[in-house]
Amino acid sequence: MNPSPANREELFQNRNRSVARAFYRQLRSEGFTHQQIIELSTTLLDFVTEDLRDRVESSK
Repeated sequence: MNPSPANREELFQNRNRSVARAFYRQLRSEGFTHQQIIELSTTLLDFVTEDLRDRVESSK
């Protein structure tokens, strides 16, 4: 039985939160400061933005 779209979205959100929590804990256990984690998060968002921009430009 396949989950409904609403249930699927909830599953994705829970998975994302779980992965993010594990990643955050790993970074903290390796000695990253809060500021370094914020900077890393900003860099990740920059990569996603660049990738999306490249996809839009290549589809033109």
